[in-house]
Amino acid sequence: MAPEIEPEGTPFHQSLGLRWAFPDGAVVVTLDLRDDMRGPAGALEGGIVSTLIDVAGASAAAAATGSLVVTQQMSISFLAPGRVGPIAAEGRTVRVGQYDVVSEVRVTDEGKGDRLIATALATFKTVGDLPRR
Repeated sequence: MAPEIEPEGTPFHQSLGLRWAFPDGAVVVTLDLRDDMRGPAGALEGGIVSTLIDVAGASAAAAATGSLVVTQQMSISFLAPGRVGPIAAEGRTVRVGQYDVVSEVRVTDEGKGDRLIATALATFKTVGDLPRR
């Protein structure tokens, strides 16, 4: 299915350098790890990991429903630091309901042999049709 979401994202997404791909029923959002994204220990900031999860999960939900979505809830398990990059978040829907969608997201550090750095489950509420451009 060809998703109708905006592949360039918002200005905030663009400032992070996010890129979208749509393999095999999933949405993969990737970013290159820059020094300004690292915390004091040298790893990718947890807030950026959370943003990747939110964007990948919401993009998967929007692609599955053709609707705009807003985040209702996220549960994240941080497993390892992101140190090399690129960092990829793969989102897949696990439930599509009438008014909400649940996505599972796995975040990996591709530069460390696809090391799993976080997993998440996120729920999104549908709020209307995607805008046509």
